[in-house]
Amino acid sequence: MIRLLVIFLATTNVFMLLYAPQPLLPLFAEQFGITISTASLLISVTIMVLALSSFLLAPWFDRWKRKQVILISSALLVFPSLLLAVSDSFPLVLFWRAVYGLFIPGVTAVIIAYSSEEFPASKRGRVLGIYVSANVMGGSLGRVIAGPIAEAFSWHAVFIVVAAFSALVCLLVWWFLPSSRNQTAKDVQGFAVHFRNKAMLGTFFIGFSQFFAFIGFFTYLPFYAAKAPFHLSVTQISLLYGTYLFGVFSAPLAGYFSDRIGRRRAMAIGHLIGATGILITLLPSLTSLIIGASLLALGNFASQSATTAYVTDIAASSRGAASSLYLVFFYVGGSLGAYIPGLLWNRLAWNGLVSVTVFTIVLALVSNYALAGKTPTHRRSSIV
Repeated sequence: MIRLLVIFLATTNVFMLLYAPQPLLPLFAEQFGITISTASLLISVTIMVLALSSFLLAPWFDRWKRKQVILISSALLVFPSLLLAVSDSFPLVLFWRAVYGLFIPGVTAVIIAYSSEEFPASKRGRVLGIYVSANVMGGSLGRVIAGPIAEAFSWHAVFIVVAAFSALVCLLVWWFLPSSRNQTAKDVQGFAVHFRNKAMLGTFFIGFSQFFAFIGFFTYLPFYAAKAPFHLSVTQISLLYGTYLFGVFSAPLAGYFSDRIGRRRAMAIGHLIGATGILITLLPSLTSLIIGASLLALGNFASQSATTAYVTDIAASSRGAASSLYLVFFYVGGSLGAYIPGLLWNRLAWNGLVSVTVFTIVLALVSNYALAGKTPTHRRSSIV
């Protein structure tokens, strides 16, 4: 139980610091005199560096001891938070946000591999559902606390709080996370083997598509909610991210049911729920916005839970590398989702965002049908 709690808190920490600035983007745009698409770089640059470092480190994650990588990475994440708290220019803030991306994969990718190895295969969906639930909790907590702290003190204070939590998590990993007992010693196959697996490639693209839609929606939500007909304050916009909490419940439940009905069915159900939520927000009312955001969170994290487990199911070897590569595609999708809709915003605004994000979810469904099922025959019966 204590092991699951530490995994949950270490993951929560990563996603809290990753997404805390999101509701503050209009504030940064106003304070630094920058455009909406430029302000969104505070999210997209972090995610892009995260994707790049995941790719570069993928061959090494199976050669290093899991606990040490998680511990060192958690400790290194404290420093950019402290330096963000004393930064006073947009280029400097952007630089330290990029530094986060160098260290996050040492937690995210390695915890996925650790969880898939240290718990029974029959419980893998549930355990990785808890990992995704922590993803939800961190993203929700970071966004919800950022607005009130920034309004009460300043946006600098947000990063002081994040640094303190990161330091606490580092100590908990050091004291309470057991060392790996089932890690394959120095797996040298690296990541090349996964590019020859059609099912894995299809699953990578599903991760890309679903995170593009999700991050695109929630990155531009503050700009939409701050204008007519809503006119919400920074704190009120932060509270909209409380809809994330639906994912806290949907992720472990989806993991549980995907152990029974199959990963790909669970993914598809989640995608359909998420797309429905996005479409509902075309109705210009606060109620529709809340319901739509809630359904998107519920569906996205349900599908993400099943997808994360599916990656470890179909990886015959090098699970650390497989997890890293999945996160590369996942975060490249998120990075582009945070940036590309901004290029369309002046002309198409929210209607354009809805069209683009629903289209990428449709692409995820196509990839699920056309590629993700092409697993080797001897592995197919237990994971479809």
